[in-house]
Amino acid sequence: MFKKPFHTKPRTNIRSSSTRSIAQETRKQFPNAWDPAIQLSKDDANKSGDDLAAAVAVPIPVPDKLQAAKFVSHVGDKGEIFYDEVGEPLWLKAEVAGSESTQILVPTVYTQWMFPTILPVLYTSAHVMEKLKGGADLMVPGLLVPESGLPELSKGSIVAIGCPGSLAAQAIGILAFDTKSVKSVGGVKGKAVLITHTYKDCLWESGSKKELPIITPSDIGSNQTADDVQAEPISHVIGSSVDDSVNADEASLGAPEGGIKNSNNDNTSTAISSNEMDDLLFTTLKQVMATVLGQDIALPLLPIVASTLYSTYMVPNSPKGKEVDIKGSSFKKLAKFLKAADKRGLLKLKEIRGEMYVKSFDWSHQEMVQYTPYIVAPAKDGLASVNKDQPQASRGSTKDSGGIIIEELFKPSRALVPLFDDIGAQTDTGFFTRKQVRSVLEDYIKGRDLVDAKNSQFVKLDHRLCDGLLTKGEYSSMTVIRRDQLHARIQEAMTLYTRVTVPGKEAKLRTGNPPTVDIICEKKMGNKVVTRVIGLEAYGIDPAEIAKELRTLCASSTTIDPVPGKKNEHSVLVQGHQVSAVTKLLDNRCKLPERLLTVVDKTGKAKKAKNKN
Repeated sequence: MFKKPFHTKPRTNIRSSSTRSIAQETRKQFPNAWDPAIQLSKDDANKSGDDLAAAVAVPIPVPDKLQAAKFVSHVGDKGEIFYDEVGEPLWLKAEVAGSESTQILVPTVYTQWMFPTILPVLYTSAHVMEKLKGGADLMVPGLLVPESGLPELSKGSIVAIGCPGSLAAQAIGILAFDTKSVKSVGGVKGKAVLITHTYKDCLWESGSKKELPIITPSDIGSNQTADDVQAEPISHVIGSSVDDSVNADEASLGAPEGGIKNSNNDNTSTAISSNEMDDLLFTTLKQVMATVLGQDIALPLLPIVASTLYSTYMVPNSPKGKEVDIKGSSFKKLAKFLKAADKRGLLKLKEIRGEMYVKSFDWSHQEMVQYTPYIVAPAKDGLASVNKDQPQASRGSTKDSGGIIIEELFKPSRALVPLFDDIGAQTDTGFFTRKQVRSVLEDYIKGRDLVDAKNSQFVKLDHRLCDGLLTKGEYSSMTVIRRDQLHARIQEAMTLYTRVTVPGKEAKLRTGNPPTVDIICEKKMGNKVVTRVIGLEAYGIDPAEIAKELRTLCASSTTIDPVPGKKNEHSVLVQGHQVSAVTKLLDNRCKLPERLLTVVDKTGKAKKAKNKN
């Protein structure tokens, strides 16, 4: 979040009531940090003179006087930073990747250094730590696991990351998996900690720029050990440039001599060179083109965002036992690899509003004609993968039965009630479906012999139909009406209700058409394009969950903001022109019918707002 300089407003002193509120929140969330302070407050009454002065000098997690400054990170994340009187950043309040809450309080490394027990500490090697400082997230294989196993923590917990030999945090982040009963991470893939803030990042530079201290368990009177950890094999770190030659032996960097043991040598993967990784990338691309993005499937999806091609299609379709890593190749960047593939003739690229898209694939390329697909491991949920012997799924497959159900119901107006009563048309709820309304009208026409003898497409108007459906001017001039017009008029004259049934929740009935989810693409701060999603709460969809999904799916930052003038309603903002990604996510994951989505493009194109309702 703070890898690059961030924009901040001037610091302002906050009220004592706000300070107390922050202190109360931190007491509840981080009780270990307050234990010495609580004990101090109990003992102060018995102290005097020098003893009392020394006691007062003991720091507390939230001092009496705080300054606050709102910030916007280089990727658009918003939040607030709390500083002490001398300008040291102590706390951060923002929407943090991996957290279950919209905004949470996170201590900075400065606070963790003062209160080492405030957070559980996980360990990694010095080599990997440098990559975390460069903006990477910590992967599971990069963890160093104590012989007793990892501490039992739940997904979403705030943790400190350090190197063996010291309890001082060099990174703060959000745990991405449950650690209960984890004794080894050998062979496990995926993210372990989503990094929020690191030592020597721009947030650290906004303070006193203190050097990293060495904190041992004896310094805090704890039985916790900082060096009794074992090194599991270290694989690549997301977003980093770790060389492919990194292995378990390098995990001992920064650890005390004899303090690290490698207990999983058998699972250490064989390192490959950058040239071999280049070949693996091209092989995986051809595998994707030959299977999950075959010509019949890919054409409706084009153009495809470059990052989506890599994360959604290439990564899960790597050969068994291998994993593509753009950072481990000679290209280092996805754009360079795709330009090489373009030059090779496998695909064509196109830049749209500053973002790279794959415009087309060449399935007739000589390399594709000669290519034989391999069988990949079964895909995880949400990742695209097709085995050679498996039939490819059609893109137009029907939704499962767990989708959102929208029902249109009609209730007779006061003028139409006598017509329904005459033929005894009743329902248990008092509401009629569109089909039932049509049936009621047909029964009334037949029962009153109102079909025009000269033309069966016309219906004669009696006093009930005139009272319920005609205006004053038409009352004396119309004697017959077309049957289709009569059906249209009766539905217009009735009150429309919509019943929305979300799986697992009680059905809700509302007047009028069903609410729509607005997907708005617009420009912010010059030519920066963002996509905003509004109205998710109407269908029981958590904006925070959608923000997390889009953050991964689009490889872009996301934020959640309150909708002005609408209580308890929030909008999700994702960087880039992501209309296609948002609609697919709402359709595939949330089972939201397409007719409930309203798409508006304000990016300058000569397009009208498209309402799919």
